Amino acid sequence: MDFDWNVLVRFWPAFLRATLVTFGVAALAMLVALALGLILALMKLSRHRLFSVPAQIYIEIFRAVPLYVFLLWAYYGLRVTLGIGLAAVPTAVLTLGLITAAYMAEIYRTGFMAVRRGQQEAGLSVGLSRWQVLRYITLPQVIRVILPATVNQAVGVMKGATIAGVIGVFDLMYFARTQVALNFQPFEYYTIAGLILIASTLVVAGIATIVERRFRWRVA
Repeated sequence: MDFDWNVLVRFWPAFLRATLVTFGVAALAMLVALALGLILALMKLSRHRLFSVPAQIYIEIFRAVPLYVFLLWAYYGLRVTLGIGLAAVPTAVLTLGLITAAYMAEIYRTGFMAVRRGQQEAGLSVGLSRWQVLRYITLPQVIRVILPATVNQAVGVMKGATIAGVIGVFDLMYFARTQVALNFQPFEYYTIAGLILIASTLVVAGIATIVERRFRWRVA
């Protein structure tokens, strides 16, 4: 059986739109994870158990929850049990972001622990506030340490965003499934969708690597 490339020719606008949706979900989820992960890391590193214990509980729970299960529960379960719920895209962004934040918290924590305490104490001794020490001394070094792991996590988020279609997000795999049901060409649609996802993941990894190299060069 010959591969029907006319599928891509006829439906390339829909493929492009679905790809952009997948990119959008992944990018927004990563922003949520970066912000929340930093907060969780600072809480876990706190000497006060009022902050460190809840952060540890959050990290352990969300690292153990499968994304697919959490996605379905957040979209359908909240509606059934509490009568509340978000639209499909915000639900996908939040669930993916909340789970990824638990992993980013550990990545941040590793970065903070790699910075020598003496540098922070030196900053305080010359009159810098704790916020200034964090901003100008600690964070630049933390970012340099965590960049490789963060790049890998971003690629993982891109992969995780591909299952958002199970709750109705018009992503790449959702479009492929609906077209297979209508046109009965599973090999063509799933192959093209898979190739686009592989190419997209490689692009994300490539861009992240370039950013990592430039940042390392600037802070070196």
